Amino acid sequence: MKKINWIVIDGKADIKADLIRYIPEKVETEAGYRYVTVHSNQEFENGTIEFSVKLNHGRGRCQVVLSSTMGVSDLNIGVNVLGSLYGIIRWDTQQRKWEFINAAGNPDTLNTSQELRIKITVFGSEIVLYVNEIEILRSTVNVRKSQLKLALQSEKEILVKNFKVTTIKPKAFIVMQFSDEYNQLYEEVIKPVCESKGIVCERADEYYTTNMIIDDIIKSIKESSLIIADITPDNPNVFYEVGYSHAIDKPTILLCDKKRSKLPFDLTSFRTLFYENSIAGKTQVEQRLRKYLDNLF
Repeated sequence: MKKINWIVIDGKADIKADLIRYIPEKVETEAGYRYVTVHSNQEFENGTIEFSVKLNHGRGRCQVVLSSTMGVSDLNIGVNVLGSLYGIIRWDTQQRKWEFINAAGNPDTLNTSQELRIKITVFGSEIVLYVNEIEILRSTVNVRKSQLKLALQSEKEILVKNFKVTTIKPKAFIVMQFSDEYNQLYEEVIKPVCESKGIVCERADEYYTTNMIIDDIIKSIKESSLIIADITPDNPNVFYEVGYSHAIDKPTILLCDKKRSKLPFDLTSFRTLFYENSIAGKTQVEQRLRKYLDNLF
């Protein structure tokens, strides 16, 4: 496991071994006390973040800062978020304001005499916040790989310790018709290219559960970092899954054989990687797919 190093970027904090101590500093602003931002050397996109925090004040803020795929906007997850005890918010770079994703709880109920055990899980765009092993919030938000940060603010000392990060490989959910022609494209092109980038591939025909297939598909789309879909044949299942992916702003790469003369109207505005079903064509789509993945990861 990679050792996590921290550095203070703004404000005052004392960092020793596995303990980050926020030092209050009064300022002449609406907040009253300076925010401290602490950056780490740990890159994160998928996996689990765990730590303990002692706030010492009912309005003390402790938030993990990730990066959203919407531009380079911050995604803050944690305690005392815009008037709620727990919350997930995203900075809107165009409107220049915070956007609520989800929130719960009244800050007046916070017991400052106890430590809070925080756990945040991120699988694709499925984010869950746990406090003291209890699920508090669950939201669908896209996350982009970035270095982990902490944002702290209070009029009293804050202690953060036992910070642990477990990362997992990003996952690509592959949407296509299950027939020999497309199975070959999957096995010979899509899967090897993804695996060369450290991305795990998954298709719906690889499930071995007793769940309803649509439930497994929706879960897999949410928990994936991107979708790769072949839209050559008019397959209702494929179009449904592509539509759902677009609805939750999931990064989606569309593939289509050049033998198809015209795309459905609703998809004509989306960038599509066209290919020829030949040896030379497979080499070309492999190269172009690598470039697409380079832009995402």
